[in-house]
Amino acid sequence: MAELLAPAGSLEQVLIAINTGADAVYLGGKLFNARKFAHNLDDVELQEAVQTAHVFGVKIYVTVNVLIADAELTELAAYLRKLDAVQVDGIIVQDMAVAALARDIVPLLPLHGSTQMTVADLNGVRLLEALGFTQVVLAREVSLEEIRYICANTSMAIEVFVHGASCMSYSGQCLMSSFIGGRSGNRGACAQPCRLPYRLMAGRDILTRQEKYLLSLKDLNALPYIDALIDAGVSSFKIEGRMKGTSYVRSVVHAYRRVIDAHCRPHKDRYQILQTSLEIVEESFNRMYQQDFLTHRVGRRTITEKAGGNQGHRIGIITICRGNMAEAVLDEPVSTGDMVKILNQDGRECIDEVRSALGSFMDKKRFTLEFRRSDLHTGILYRLARREDRSGGLVGLTRRLPLYFHVDITAEGVLRLTAWDEAGHTAEFSSEYIVQKAAKRPATAAWIYNQLNRLGDTPFVLADASIWDETYMIPSSVLNTLRRQAVKMIKQNVLREYTRPRSHRIVLSAVTGTVADCIPDLDIAVRCDSLLGVEAAVRGGAGRIIFGGESYCHCSFSLSAWQQAVQAAHQHGVSLWAATPRIICQNTAVAVRDEIKWALQSGVDGIYAGAMSVLMLARELQVQVPVYADWPLNIFNSKAAAEYQRLGCAGLTLSPEATLRQIRHIVQNSDCPIEVLVQGKLEMMVTEYCSLAAFAGTGNKTACPGVCTTSAFTLKDRHDELFPIVTDQYCRNHILNSRDLDMVPYFSELSRSGIALLRIEGRGRSTAWIESITKQYRRLCDGTETMLFSKEDRKVTRGHFFRGII
Repeated sequence: MAELLAPAGSLEQVLIAINTGADAVYLGGKLFNARKFAHNLDDVELQEAVQTAHVFGVKIYVTVNVLIADAELTELAAYLRKLDAVQVDGIIVQDMAVAALARDIVPLLPLHGSTQMTVADLNGVRLLEALGFTQVVLAREVSLEEIRYICANTSMAIEVFVHGASCMSYSGQCLMSSFIGGRSGNRGACAQPCRLPYRLMAGRDILTRQEKYLLSLKDLNALPYIDALIDAGVSSFKIEGRMKGTSYVRSVVHAYRRVIDAHCRPHKDRYQILQTSLEIVEESFNRMYQQDFLTHRVGRRTITEKAGGNQGHRIGIITICRGNMAEAVLDEPVSTGDMVKILNQDGRECIDEVRSALGSFMDKKRFTLEFRRSDLHTGILYRLARREDRSGGLVGLTRRLPLYFHVDITAEGVLRLTAWDEAGHTAEFSSEYIVQKAAKRPATAAWIYNQLNRLGDTPFVLADASIWDETYMIPSSVLNTLRRQAVKMIKQNVLREYTRPRSHRIVLSAVTGTVADCIPDLDIAVRCDSLLGVEAAVRGGAGRIIFGGESYCHCSFSLSAWQQAVQAAHQHGVSLWAATPRIICQNTAVAVRDEIKWALQSGVDGIYAGAMSVLMLARELQVQVPVYADWPLNIFNSKAAAEYQRLGCAGLTLSPEATLRQIRHIVQNSDCPIEVLVQGKLEMMVTEYCSLAAFAGTGNKTACPGVCTTSAFTLKDRHDELFPIVTDQYCRNHILNSRDLDMVPYFSELSRSGIALLRIEGRGRSTAWIESITKQYRRLCDGTETMLFSKEDRKVTRGHFFRGII
């Protein structure tokens, strides 16, 4: 049966997850995890969590799922050794540097691929499996059909998110929080700009007059699809929520445990259990629910539109308000202490605690409710939390393992206690006390039971206790000592017998045998998505043109387009390289493969891997041209750079989140060409959800009339910044920065850093812009133009070259 994987932001939540039936728990330590602002567990708490979980056969996975700076690698190594020493069952990683370091120093520690790795197809899974990973969580955008195909064609454990909050962008591919406020999602500090209001613009026209939460996805709730996901072969069901409260963990884990356990029961039973489980999760924190990516029904209903706070479970309506009193018609009972929300049709919300509830379901369901607040209004009534879920205090561990005791004597006449559990673990201890017949108070079976039932905060519960003879006297202190010794030994035996999952051996070396011979002099690379753009870059003096991948004009790249682009570049002595998409889903994998074949057939000089699965494709296609690891692979340190070079990458494009100082360090410690993005509008998000289809089209992504080709669309934020939205040939939205990255004034610093290639992002730009900017960089490279630094231009951005990320 598939594993139920629960979140925990604290030790208390670990215990709650164990209590409610989780098979595994994922959590973060105090270092290197993508929930920097959660409580997380210190070393002592982590040790206790692992030991407690392992007693019950529950696994503990620790998140080490952020990008690592070079300055942190020594601390990371010590942390990985510590996690291995406490016997965690696996680490969840994003950065290839973490995986490479773990394989070097803690080879028995299992590796799990994080959703931040953006794995969405079979080739991405196969690459991680070949690199020694044992489990990978697929992108949340992968459909049930795609999940079924992937599971059927790999032996690797496939993990999917089934519940909780979802990022609008593909995880690991969002730079919006980072570039707007310096808080990086790739470092666990996302400021959640997707939960802010925006207006959608078509040119100068406002399509959404009121501000709406256009990037705020509803929460995922896959309860109705658990049976289908089990049948598909999913190995692990993951619940999001390390920042959520204890009541959320308790109720959601309980709901999913019920539905998973009912999988083999009759249909009628499964249906009833599903309905009650759906009611349970309605009262946990949620921003309303959707399963639209699983079912290919992405549209306007996929987002909240309204503020993304807790929606709650509808229980009735408020019809009349007088001060802090309200008349209500209820569908379900409400109790004193329940936290509720009143949602007016104009969008106003009132959240308060119920002080009293008087009425009857016999009287047309009419109730009089008393609240603390007096500024009430009419509207739909939602319950956010029941009184019992809001009661504070630590719950502790309530789950217990049955334990059996028998009291007798040895051949020498000394007292002996034997203990065993239902798994066959045994412990036997004898005291020096020689038993004697009791004169007044013999140790009866009832007395023995009461003494041995004092198991306190141990993970055991007394199932039965017996005694060989009820006529002897036994001091309670002697029996208590034997009990403590036996319980300790049983726990040690359980932990000793627990076997951590096995790690996998790495079986992949290089994906291609073609490696760059030397690091070239500083040159210019320009990315284009049209033949006219290629010609403009050639006229501007580009040394390399990057063509293909995702188009910003909603057009695919045909064989003819590849042939013309290669010819346009080669006839002027300019190399042309093939870009590949940063997102490759299973349903687009064939199209991407065909495009790579066309590019190779047309004579491209190299390939850029925008997604990890491209590296596997290059191996399968026996590519004989150089392969570069592109920036969406999030290369942020020299260790990751070395790992991609070990895989055969001839060059690397670094993460746009790296500072100039970090770039210099990576260059100094790498012996392959390093490329950085220096000019143009960088992508802040890439989304499967389409805002244009939702608000300018039919409301659904399927059967969209192609409104993206009719106008220039932007998102307007609260500060009147405009973020362009472009749509690629796979109908994904790419949200671009409101400001151009412009490093022209700092060219001299770039040129002294050892960088081999400066990339200009020219997709979607006019030919005049491409030619002009390329010429300027060419003159700077040739030394025919000197850029003098002037007053800082607030209309552009310098990215993270001089400003690190949190």
